[in-house]
Amino acid sequence: MLKHRNQLAAALALAASAVLVSAGAAAAGTAPQGRHAPALAVHASRPVPAGVTPRAAPAAPLRVPNPAAYAAQKAAADAAGARLAAGHSATAGARVLAPTIARNWAGQRDTTAAPSDSTGAIGTTRYIELVNSKAAIYNRTSNTPTASGSLLTLTGCASSTCVDSVFDPQVIWDPGTNRFYYATDDVVSSTQNFLAFGFSTTATPTLSTSSWCRYNLSFGATFPDYPKLGDTKDFMLIGSNNFSGTSFTSSIISWVTKPPSGTTCPAASTFKVGSSAGLKNANGSQAFTPVPSNQIDTSSTGYAVARPAGIPAAGATFLTVFKVTKSASGTAVIPATGASVPVSAFKIPAAAPQKGTSNLLDTLDARNTQAVLATDPAHGGVTALWTQHAVFGGAGSQERWYEINPATHTLIQNGTITSASLFTFDGAVTSDRRVNGTSSMFGGDVVIGVVQSSATTLPADKVASKVGAGAISPLTTLATSTAADTGFDCIQDNGTCRWGDYAATTPDPAAPTTGSAGEVWGSSMLSAPGGSASSSGWTTRNFAINP
Repeated sequence: MLKHRNQLAAALALAASAVLVSAGAAAAGTAPQGRHAPALAVHASRPVPAGVTPRAAPAAPLRVPNPAAYAAQKAAADAAGARLAAGHSATAGARVLAPTIARNWAGQRDTTAAPSDSTGAIGTTRYIELVNSKAAIYNRTSNTPTASGSLLTLTGCASSTCVDSVFDPQVIWDPGTNRFYYATDDVVSSTQNFLAFGFSTTATPTLSTSSWCRYNLSFGATFPDYPKLGDTKDFMLIGSNNFSGTSFTSSIISWVTKPPSGTTCPAASTFKVGSSAGLKNANGSQAFTPVPSNQIDTSSTGYAVARPAGIPAAGATFLTVFKVTKSASGTAVIPATGASVPVSAFKIPAAAPQKGTSNLLDTLDARNTQAVLATDPAHGGVTALWTQHAVFGGAGSQERWYEINPATHTLIQNGTITSASLFTFDGAVTSDRRVNGTSSMFGGDVVIGVVQSSATTLPADKVASKVGAGAISPLTTLATSTAADTGFDCIQDNGTCRWGDYAATTPDPAAPTTGSAGEVWGSSMLSAPGGSASSSGWTTRNFAINP
């Protein structure tokens, strides 16, 4: 990591390196940026030339709207979590495990970046795992990738000199176009910030030049942090938290029209592109971390979900949904003011302890990290938005999940994965909806993955399921870390290790049709041996689950 820090020294100096940034985030700009959206244009990215070594960015603390308020709230949560944990002890015993594990294998690791930003998507024949800063493509039965390489090999370069640093990856499968789509941050310098995006030319990509169409959107000196990828029938949607220097300016949703069918990469000029204005909650306050939903049942109406930028001391009592439609001229319509979904009050969670070290694991700031939009036949065929976030509770952090009716701005159902002795965080939830061409099945059952850790246990990846109207199952363990996280990010952030920043669960479009439920695939993070001042201390886990 010291090598990569040296490579980035000039760029970081330009950006005032005391900035709070997301995993691997490089320098953000310092030019003023209002709450209005930037003017965007699609540009083609070029394939990585032979012999180019991808440039990594150093880890840094989480980028938030108000660093002082966040630090105070996190400290209060940590203190409250310590009191809660002191009053409980872990218990062991046999559990009835409802989910069936269909696949469970070790994923990618990169010792030069932190955190993993582990995510993945299942298509009809391939599973793609993306992390900081690698990409791997698997077939449906093998634990060995059919193709793997740097994340930059996937995204290509926005700059002519190919000195890009790409991170914060996202990937989804689109049943409507039978393609994978990706998005990442791409930073060249403090005044050259991009969102890289693209899509596969077929349903069976490798990492070859011909397998992907690669493009970028320039944000100039504005840094579009924490990109979240979703879609509608018509558009790719990328939510971002925009920063100018150390200052949060607004959250927006950028949109690009989807490509026509075929294996040829369209010219950049053929895409329509734009973005929302700065997003607001119904009460006029700023929204934060808009997460466009990955649409499973294709429709020209889509949705995104966000939390309020400010969380009061008593807790926030709503999430906000934003509707996305298509205008008569073929552009996206995204009202800047969303609709409130009332929820039980939530606060920022406490950081999680881990066995064998005083280093804590970052549980984030109650932001939503994933959203899936799918038909739910168990609730009258409603179009439901599934999402989750870590909030204060349990031992100090618990994972709350929601099924939202975005059209009526109401909860269909919700729940919490919690423990009195284990901190629960880094979740991802989805239904088991299966959509493949004109065929659609399932969708009434749920899978949620989480991480649990405590002062007496190492971080473990676990899953639970909920079948129909039944109760959510106890958790079953997929894998337990073999060492505490002691990576360079823990040292740089004074004993708080970057974790996540997110995980993934995604419904299988080619799940077996003979059972009573579908299948869900996903990726998550574990800690690993070898963390040091020059190496990260994480690895990943991939899985497929039947509810």
